[in-house]
Amino acid sequence: MDVVMGALPRGLGLVERVVRGELDPRGGPGVVRLAEDSGLDKGQASRLLRDLVDSGVLARDGHEFRAGADLLAVAAEAGPWGVESRALLRRLVIRFGACAYVDVLCGAMVLSVRAELAAWAEFSWARAGRLTPVWCTGAGRALLFDQSREGITGLLGGEDFIGAGGPYAPRTVEDLLLRVTADAARGVAVCESEYDEDVLEVAAPVRDPRGDIVAAVSAVVPHAAARDDRDELVAAIGGAAARLARLLG
Repeated sequence: MDVVMGALPRGLGLVERVVRGELDPRGGPGVVRLAEDSGLDKGQASRLLRDLVDSGVLARDGHEFRAGADLLAVAAEAGPWGVESRALLRRLVIRFGACAYVDVLCGAMVLSVRAELAAWAEFSWARAGRLTPVWCTGAGRALLFDQSREGITGLLGGEDFIGAGGPYAPRTVEDLLLRVTADAARGVAVCESEYDEDVLEVAAPVRDPRGDIVAAVSAVVPHAAARDDRDELVAAIGGAAARLARLLG
């Protein structure tokens, strides 16, 4: 997905404004309105919107933008468990002060299709519809558990790991492969200061009745180094993933 990593928060803000704008009686938002609402100049907004349309996240209808087919398909595939998952994610928010997500794989990125946010999350990119790199997030690693070495190399061989992620993010495909292997053996991905500094992310895959990974459930908490409830969080995420898997059956 050819979204420039440095512009990712702005792009995700545009996605959020497009989805909200579909309910606007004035009609779907266009480039000018989206640029004004997001504080971007028209050229920046136009380039980001073009990338999002090319990726299938957004679609263009004349001068208006709306949610794209890929984004809608992901939401539809969530099924009834997508509705019930909200209470489960809220329990993670309340118990751990976490931002909790249901995530799916979208190329070399992770798309959050459901989000429940803690009070400390003040940024629009933390909400549902966010796109984050697969290589430096817990959700990304959990979604790769069943991928072969060749599959992961093919998926990420053309990606530039530099400039994305926190201080302990993997910087090569080989480094990522080692971390995926270790996490898969545990059944839960644990990432400390990989997406952002001093942030802990824990994630586990959600499997359909055939055993295929269709999503991940993840929780993100601040102050990773000072957490004394890490084991409880890991167990809770594993239980949440198992609960969502049972709802699929």
